[in-house]
Amino acid sequence: MTIEGVAFEFRADAWVLMAGLAAGYFWALRNLGPRLASDASQGRTARRQRRRFISGLLVLGVTVSWPIDTIGDGYLFSIHMLQYLIMSFVAAPLLVSGTPGWLLDALTEPIRPFVRRITRPVVALLVFNTVLVLSHWPGLVDVYLRNDPVHFGMHALWVTAALVFWMPILSPCPDRFPRLSPPLQMVYLFLSSVIPTFPASFLTWAETPFYPAYAEAPRLWGITPIQDIQAAGLVMKLGGGIFLWTFIAVLFFRWAPSQGNAPPRRAPATVETAQR
Repeated sequence: MTIEGVAFEFRADAWVLMAGLAAGYFWALRNLGPRLASDASQGRTARRQRRRFISGLLVLGVTVSWPIDTIGDGYLFSIHMLQYLIMSFVAAPLLVSGTPGWLLDALTEPIRPFVRRITRPVVALLVFNTVLVLSHWPGLVDVYLRNDPVHFGMHALWVTAALVFWMPILSPCPDRFPRLSPPLQMVYLFLSSVIPTFPASFLTWAETPFYPAYAEAPRLWGITPIQDIQAAGLVMKLGGGIFLWTFIAVLFFRWAPSQGNAPPRRAPATVETAQR
């Protein structure tokens, strides 16, 4: 099986890692859940969480396997950028929302103060966007493409930063790691959609290839190095915006109806009514 000459390769390491994470997750549910979970966290909610977590692992496994990872590493920077967006805006929120609160509480207990600080909205926003910009610096990208440990570490860094980013929105343990109110969640996501437009615009209007490894890579589908860089900028700007604005729309339509059901405010009592 090939795609434009890109031969199929089975990424056994990726799927072994996903299987290991799934096994650890179900082991915790079976052995720790009965002791740490409350009755309210069982039943339908627990089933939904399991589906989300496994879906997140499947999305992550597909993203770091052939053909996305193969093409993104050796041929097209635009596919590399698409890989980053799927990991950050699809896999990560599924993993966060699929983790039971009691499990997150137990896993973070040794470093709970640090996790509480890093998942504060302003800090989480800065961490996520700093990782986005610095991890796509040309010199670092060149090392990432040529060094397997750095390649793995960069993927782990992307996922970790994305998990931190989604905590103020989807925290399964709001008592320990608070969520923002719905209006502030929408502001948070709006800012997240605006900040990447600056590096994205830099790529979209590029006239020279910034990444030597991609400029020298075999061409796929007749895409030139300049077109590839410009497409990566559009993926970052439009693709990221679509993901984030979809979340904003969902949040708004869940929050808005509750505002119409607020009880009417009572008028202040006058002296005459008080006397009555």
